[in-house]
Amino acid sequence: MLRSKETKKMKGVIKALGVLLLGMSMAFAADNSIYIDQAGSSSTISLKQDGGGNKIYGVGDTEGTAATFTGSSQTVDIQQIGGSNLLGIDLNTSVASGVGINLTYYITGSNSVASIDVNGDGLGVAANNTADIQMTGDNNDLVFDLLGTGNSLTATATGGSYNDFNFTINADTTTVGVAISGGGANLTTLNLSSDNAVLDIDAIGASNNVGVTQSGVGGASGMFFDLDINGSSNVVTTTQTDVGDHTMNIGIVGSSNLVTATQNGSTGTAGHNIELDINGGMNQVSSSQTGAQDNDANINITGSSNTWSLIQSD
Repeated sequence: MLRSKETKKMKGVIKALGVLLLGMSMAFAADNSIYIDQAGSSSTISLKQDGGGNKIYGVGDTEGTAATFTGSSQTVDIQQIGGSNLLGIDLNTSVASGVGINLTYYITGSNSVASIDVNGDGLGVAANNTADIQMTGDNNDLVFDLLGTGNSLTATATGGSYNDFNFTINADTTTVGVAISGGGANLTTLNLSSDNAVLDIDAIGASNNVGVTQSGVGGASGMFFDLDINGSSNVVTTTQTDVGDHTMNIGIVGSSNLVTATQNGSTGTAGHNIELDINGGMNQVSSSQTGAQDNDANINITGSSNTWSLIQSD
């Protein structure tokens, strides 16, 4: 009789363990994984993963190996929906005219990490690449590297906090637009080396951090940076350096923001130009212009307890 009770008890434990293992199996089965090694031109690729723990990497099931897309005139559309996604892709093209890479990457969810490298192998000439990146959620990290010319990049983070954009771009004749809205404490770091670049950043929210460095031998249009901030306690550090005309337009609506703006180098024909438009209180602004050509500054500040300084020198 005692053995019968023990047997029933053991069967109950085994049954419970079986249910637990089944649940764990179903949980792991919910993860989606794609491993890619794509070669060929004029390709159109669409990938969509819906669920938690989505993953896109290279062949071999190794997170350190990026998925590869090699060839010119490629259209790649990637959507990851859910939390804790992983993405690692390398897109290599050698086209000198026409379309290189047309990339769309949309992520909806939190705690995801993405690494995108366009022409990182440095082989050939990458031209006319387009990237559209949209992140919705919290605690998402993006690392984006670009090498080439004639590029257009748009990156948007909406409705979340603690998102991290990190861009390294070595590309001539490039336009970059970054928009951050909703939430706060988002980080944007951008290093842009180009002979002709237009950069536009919009940030709505509090406690965001923006760091921008523009360098290179500026062409006829030089380097242009437009920054609009609507919120409080944001930190901005921006530098334009090397040869070429430099233009900064910085607009701030809010309080307790900290801005450091620097323009230096042996400039082109128009020299340095900076415009500061601040509406709010307790903001701190420090700006400097150094170069052989003209230094121009237009400053418009409305509000109380603001602190600002400007240094100009040849």
